[in-house]
Amino acid sequence: MAGVKRLGLIGHPVGHSQSPSLFAARFERLGRDDLTYEAFDLPDISSFPAWSQANPDVVGLNVTVPHKSAVMSYLQNLGAEAEQIGAVNTLVRTPEGWVGHNTDAWGFRRSIQPFLKNTHERALVLGTGGSAAAVIWALRNVGIEAAAVSRSGRSSEGKLHAGVPVIGYDELNPALIQHHLLVVHCTPVGMSPNTEGMVAFPTTNLGAGHLVVDLVYSPPETRLLREAHAQGAVVLNGQDMLRLQAERAWEIWSEAGV
Repeated sequence: MAGVKRLGLIGHPVGHSQSPSLFAARFERLGRDDLTYEAFDLPDISSFPAWSQANPDVVGLNVTVPHKSAVMSYLQNLGAEAEQIGAVNTLVRTPEGWVGHNTDAWGFRRSIQPFLKNTHERALVLGTGGSAAAVIWALRNVGIEAAAVSRSGRSSEGKLHAGVPVIGYDELNPALIQHHLLVVHCTPVGMSPNTEGMVAFPTTNLGAGHLVVDLVYSPPETRLLREAHAQGAVVLNGQDMLRLQAERAWEIWSEAGV
């Protein structure tokens, strides 16, 4: 159709994403039949420049794992938050090139706000990728100390913001987990179709004082959340964060004239 502007999502894999149906419903509510939203599976981010050139009518993108940091090498400019976080999840095409923004931090902060208590002073963030970087940045901005947990332990230091401690899963113990009453899972492990997958987090050390957040939203209850809930923890999936970061992405695209 002539005059149609395309929006979409790049990542790998993308088949599980609810973003296309979420934005399709938004376009219908707004009567915007001049817009489409598609999921583009891009296994290798080095193909992004050629893909972009071949799809000149794509004017805005969301970015999901594993490209939230790697795609930055191909962008012309960054929004202030994206530059501070070191990861992007929303792109706008301009005449000069792509501009990257981060709406993950915005969505995450608002999704957990109703669940935070004054006991949630310290957090364990499971993962060191782009989503983890946004979560740690958001937590720091509301005064919560955060440490990252990685399969490769301290050798992962440098992937995140300066001064963020990184520990290995083998260093987790009951006292450490009790000292960190907020736990946020930021990897794709446990996402459909591999719903029984779980990072090596000892959920038996969780208790009623913990808030456990899994950014995965498909399935709505991951194995991590199921086990955490069985230990008495309050649990939250990534559905609200998805909705909120998408709202902010839409605002950014609208401001750019989409």
